[in-house]
Amino acid sequence: MQPRRYPPILPAGPVEPENIVKSRQVKDRRVLPPTLQVINKSSLQCDGLQPRCSNCIKRNVTFCFYVDKAKVGPEAMEMVELLKVLSRDHAAILLDALRSSGDPAKALSMFKERAEADGITPAQSRLELELMAHNPGAYPPLRPINAVDLANSNLLRPIQRSIEEGGQHLQSPVDTMSADRQFHLPIHQTQEVRYFDERLKNLQVDYWTDIAITGDFVARVISLYLSTDHPVLGLFAPELLVTDLVNGQNRFCSRFLFHALMYLGCQMYSAFDSDAINHAAAFHNEAEKMWKEEQDSYLAMAGAVLLSLSLIGNGRDHAVLSYATQAIKMGERLGLFELDGEGYSRPNENDSDEDAMACRYAAWGTFGWNVLISFFYRQPGSENPRSAPTVPIPGETTPMVHGDSMAEERSTGEGKIQEIFPVVCRFWQIIHGAGWIYNLVPDSPPARYAIALAEHTFRELIAWAETLPSSVLRTQRESHHATVLHIWLHAAILDIFRPIVGRDVSQRPRLKTFTASDSSPDAAYAASVSQLKHLVVEYRSKSAASTYSILCHTGLLYLANAMLKDTGDPEWRLYLLLCIYGYESLSRPYRISEVIVQGLLSMTMRETNMSGTEAQKIINEIKEGRLSNVTDDFEDKIRATFMVDMDLSLQNPEEARAENLAEKFDSLALFQDFLNQDEMEA
Repeated sequence: MQPRRYPPILPAGPVEPENIVKSRQVKDRRVLPPTLQVINKSSLQCDGLQPRCSNCIKRNVTFCFYVDKAKVGPEAMEMVELLKVLSRDHAAILLDALRSSGDPAKALSMFKERAEADGITPAQSRLELELMAHNPGAYPPLRPINAVDLANSNLLRPIQRSIEEGGQHLQSPVDTMSADRQFHLPIHQTQEVRYFDERLKNLQVDYWTDIAITGDFVARVISLYLSTDHPVLGLFAPELLVTDLVNGQNRFCSRFLFHALMYLGCQMYSAFDSDAINHAAAFHNEAEKMWKEEQDSYLAMAGAVLLSLSLIGNGRDHAVLSYATQAIKMGERLGLFELDGEGYSRPNENDSDEDAMACRYAAWGTFGWNVLISFFYRQPGSENPRSAPTVPIPGETTPMVHGDSMAEERSTGEGKIQEIFPVVCRFWQIIHGAGWIYNLVPDSPPARYAIALAEHTFRELIAWAETLPSSVLRTQRESHHATVLHIWLHAAILDIFRPIVGRDVSQRPRLKTFTASDSSPDAAYAASVSQLKHLVVEYRSKSAASTYSILCHTGLLYLANAMLKDTGDPEWRLYLLLCIYGYESLSRPYRISEVIVQGLLSMTMRETNMSGTEAQKIINEIKEGRLSNVTDDFEDKIRATFMVDMDLSLQNPEEARAENLAEKFDSLALFQDFLNQDEMEA
């Protein structure tokens, strides 16, 4: 027997053993033995060439070992992939399971059981694991939601019936794993309230409007809006607005802005005061009259955006786009946006700190709203703004207001918007850059770059989420504002991948900047759907704003679409109903909710075997929650031209509109019941 020769210690080149097979068929990336650790230490990877990889040739290494993944087994390779992306703590748990069992399959099973016991939902893909490990701001580990608990919860029942059964407070035992509502309904108009700013107690409304209304009611309505939706909408500095409201000054408030603000605020407040909807109509009429006389100003821009948002929720869709577009055009004329050509003024660099603050809030609030209706609502005729504002983001460089001895006492509300709104502005900047996905223009990038650009935008979004301040991070007690931001985040991720998902597994493109072996647009899409499921359950369970803020309806709409896209998910029906009854909760202040539900149910009957009888029962439950004083004229005035079927909107926007899908509800319900009856008789 010929004596065995061993290679000398590196760096001298090793001598190839005679009884080592020089090459084996490579079916995937190689796993190198300890003798070749030097390659790993230098961060150089094996390129798969045989019989020696390029890195081994450079180092004069004569042989490589190859591992055939098919022979090793899928469980062992899954463990290797998991160990790449798991946190240190979870990687240690997996290694302990392997040591105790000695079998990769058993170790994986033990690890998943341990994760579930610790209240963590197992990831559905290796990419999802990688995202949870490296980007917990966007993809935090998820607690499991019990399907049985969700099915039996009051989240899948009309909110009006829940009130009748459980009283005013919709209060279930506090349990972080519960799928029931855990919040008190908004206060009744006779209950004591804490105003957003205590100075609002002194508000004299006669200066601002001729509508017969009390100062206390106005203070409640404005407080509700300022504490709920304003921190993510911006539009104006609340400190300056309240100062002028109370003092009867017109520098940072105007009658037009006041009436536009009250129009939206009264819709929100009608969730628990039915009289508010009558006032909403009056404020709407006055605001539209005043708009005709408005000159270009920051206040007019802010009021126009508020009117645009209000008209969507109230189902008066004819002027939604007009007000949003006019606000942008005002900003262009005021020099707040880049514009082809010259002759337009620029913001005065000598403006006071207060004027600069008002300017920046108006510019970035107007920009954000126009990006939102262009990207999320796909409002027909909407265009992505041609540029971001030319002025700095408020809160990042906006100076504080000086000279007010009471400012420190009122810093909570103002501080909240100065912390939250800048990150919202950066989010809209990223989305604005992805506007080419749905709004093709002559200089849109060629189709062959779509996947690379989508991945780039995806990377930007998850990097943005890692920079969020603590006040808008995902926690067990997260705020309304945090929920809005994270719902928008995952809705945007679904949108950037929507045009390129659904291909056959063998034809799916790979996301090249992730290490997971299954990194694809479909895996990223599915990971965000999982996050949306939890966000919607948590929001509807814990936030009273889910009954009066329309900003989170994007989460309901996108999750419902995702469930109808994947009816192979055994829980698709539960989450679809979760979204539908989420709209039922919003139907009292926002008439548009009923039309959206009709559209979603039309899609459901078209794609599944839901009966027309069941769909009609849901619609009837929503109609029961209507305010009596708007029921008579509901049918004739409702308009909704934005998209509800998000996939169909890519090919046939006209058919995908909310109002067009809603119009098909009755005929689809009748046809579906006819088919079901035919099947029963066969």
